[in-house]
Amino acid sequence: MASLAIHPQTASSAFNSQNDETVSPKHSSSNVVVFDQTIDVDEDVTDFFNARFNSREDLANIKNVLKEQTAIGDELNKKLEESKKKTAQALKMAQNVSKASLDSLQNLESSALDLEEQMEHSEAFASGKNKRDQRSLIEELSDLQSRVKALEDAKRYILIVSRTQTLIDISERQRNSWRKGHQTGGVFDYKRGKSAARAQGFFGKFQASLDAIGWPTPITDGSKLSVEQQDTFEAAFKELLLLQEPAYGPLDRLDNKPYPPLLTTEQMVAPLVLRFRFHFEGKRPTNRLDKPEWYLTHILELIKDHSSFLQTFVQGIVQDTEFKEYDAKNDFIRLLLEAVERKIRNTVPDMLSSPEILSHAIHETLRFDKTLREAELYIPPGQTSEWQGAVQVYLGNRPWLKTWLRVEKEYAVARYEQIMEDTDAWQPAYDNLDEKDYIIPTKSAENLMDLLEIVTERYRPLTVLEHRTFLLDIQLDLLIDYHHHIRGLVDQYESMTYSFVRVMPGAVSADELATMGVEGLRNLCQWLSSVEYVSSTLKDWGEDIFFLELYKEISERTQKVVNPMHSENEDSDDEAEPNKKLDENGTIFDESVKGFTQLSKRIQDLIIRNITKEVFSSMKPYVSLASWPQIEFSTVDSRQPHSPTHTQQDQHFSSLQENDDISPELYQPLNILTHSFEFLAAALPTKHFTALYRQIALEMQDYIWQRVVMKNSFSELGGMQFARDIRIGLWGAGRRWIKKSENYHRKLRDTCILLSLQSAKANSPPPQPQLTFDQDVRMEVKASDKGPVYAKRTLAQIMAVLFDEDLAQDIVKAKLEEIGVMHLGLSEARDVIRRRVECWR
Repeated sequence: MASLAIHPQTASSAFNSQNDETVSPKHSSSNVVVFDQTIDVDEDVTDFFNARFNSREDLANIKNVLKEQTAIGDELNKKLEESKKKTAQALKMAQNVSKASLDSLQNLESSALDLEEQMEHSEAFASGKNKRDQRSLIEELSDLQSRVKALEDAKRYILIVSRTQTLIDISERQRNSWRKGHQTGGVFDYKRGKSAARAQGFFGKFQASLDAIGWPTPITDGSKLSVEQQDTFEAAFKELLLLQEPAYGPLDRLDNKPYPPLLTTEQMVAPLVLRFRFHFEGKRPTNRLDKPEWYLTHILELIKDHSSFLQTFVQGIVQDTEFKEYDAKNDFIRLLLEAVERKIRNTVPDMLSSPEILSHAIHETLRFDKTLREAELYIPPGQTSEWQGAVQVYLGNRPWLKTWLRVEKEYAVARYEQIMEDTDAWQPAYDNLDEKDYIIPTKSAENLMDLLEIVTERYRPLTVLEHRTFLLDIQLDLLIDYHHHIRGLVDQYESMTYSFVRVMPGAVSADELATMGVEGLRNLCQWLSSVEYVSSTLKDWGEDIFFLELYKEISERTQKVVNPMHSENEDSDDEAEPNKKLDENGTIFDESVKGFTQLSKRIQDLIIRNITKEVFSSMKPYVSLASWPQIEFSTVDSRQPHSPTHTQQDQHFSSLQENDDISPELYQPLNILTHSFEFLAAALPTKHFTALYRQIALEMQDYIWQRVVMKNSFSELGGMQFARDIRIGLWGAGRRWIKKSENYHRKLRDTCILLSLQSAKANSPPPQPQLTFDQDVRMEVKASDKGPVYAKRTLAQIMAVLFDEDLAQDIVKAKLEEIGVMHLGLSEARDVIRRRVECWR
């Protein structure tokens, strides 16, 4: 019987056509890959038919064969299902074991850190630093040796568990792929598994290179590593970065976003972050809510310890990769900051119940940020704008920010209230300073500015305008309160000074006595010193680069500013403007300075009023003198030439025959004036004293001009007595502090010249040789004198010039200047000459 040759395609088709209900559908490919073995289905089917059906007669048994194969297939399917169930159970058990192993790994890592700390204590014990005597050194070392052995065993166990977990993950992916391939007849996808294995190899290789150099122990100089260590580290570093290149893409320099962290830096930082979390996020004594400076200082020390290695050795490797624009040190800092920011976010909720702790934490974080900016020059890799700092974790959360700002304001207000409640608030902050060019502040003024400086230092590192301006508002509010407080004291002083009670004898209260004399001046000078010190300090602050930049930023963003000091200041000469455009050349404290300057002017006016009021009150007897026209020649001798200038006064006013007595009625007013000047000179800087002296001199001059000169007539000798009162009395009262005090009474100076002109009457002294106005000798300067020598004219000569209507005014003025009259107008000079009894005009 001839054998039956069956072609593969025909046999396969025939077999499938008879058994559609029991055989799998035809695949698009006759090849199936199972565990790296390729099976040709068509060839196997052909071999099976050729072996079982050699003749046509054998085809009669095809149904029996089919039943037999069907039974075998059912048995195989049953075994497959059982295998799936067993595999699923095994995988579940392996996952549970893996999870338990990972938990054990974390516990062992914590135990390792505990052991390290205990070893440090043991070292201290061995060196004699630890005085514990409860256990001997041998027991300590034995215990440590046991722990080390246990840790080594645990380490091996962890490695086995880790590898087991990896194999389980790979097997699960392969099972899923096999199942997919079994259902579709496709090819298994090993690409993902191979990539994961490749990545794991790179990470493992880089970790091995880190272990070889002792990382994370600080490495001061990478060049001191062995050549093999350097080469291994560099190769593993670059290989690991190869994994990042496909997902990295081109650097985006336009959106100002930081570049993603390097995989190598992440792996280097991981053990440092683990230790950070162990010490500052667990139950260790180093994790204290009220001591944020501990973990911040720890981070700064880590940066300092590793900077040299990162900046030299590691940065050199980075420069030789596709990531050359990275700064290795800044990338390292950026990853450490992630741990800091996580720590902050986790601790703030507990701080909200203790706002003082929150405020302290923010201040420490601001200092931390400042150190990173200024000392470490930190900026996230790829970011071009200013780094806002770790403090933004606090300030970026609106409720947290409001809590902090409220605490800051409460602190500032409470401190300000303490300053103002101090019984010595208005006493000088310093005693017995020889420096007279600077104002001596009161304690309240100095403490206020110190407080404002503290607030400034707290918000100086802030980068957000809103945060800066809020704390600036706190400062401005305190300045306004201080301004209002002093203004209230000045109002009270002024009301008591001019109360009607003071005019009633015996009815002066103790408070009103405090406004009189030197005691009143003391209060006024204390307030003046306060406002002048605040004003001058604010002027200096306004020129500080920080405040100039802040002013510019506010100007650019708002263009308008509210002026609370100006709008509430009733002393302002300008109309109140609720909104005022910022002066581009101004400073942030201009309005505050303006308010204090106006208050200073008001206090100075009260000082002048205080002194002049007392002096004028005591000058009533002098003003009431009626003897000026009747003074006889027997009391004076005017034979000597005279000159009104200070350099010539001894020559001019030595006309007194035996004494230089001033009018007795002038003693008390000059005594008050001298004591007032003495107090002001001691209490105020020279600049302020000189300004006050000038104003007081003008007040005295106007008073004497109106009440004495213009109300009386003078004989020649009466005029000379008046000149003596002014020269020796009024000018002498200020000559101790002002070298040429007559320059502050120029109107009286000219008046004294005119009132003391020599006449030709019988009771006048013998006339001196006179020069006619035709002679051209207006003035000469003697070699022995440092001042001008004026021409000598008689009363008649001056009258002839003043009342000559044919002479031009400039000629008359020139003639008056010849005798030293420089500052009186022609009409004033005529009025003075008419005060002489000899004047017939």
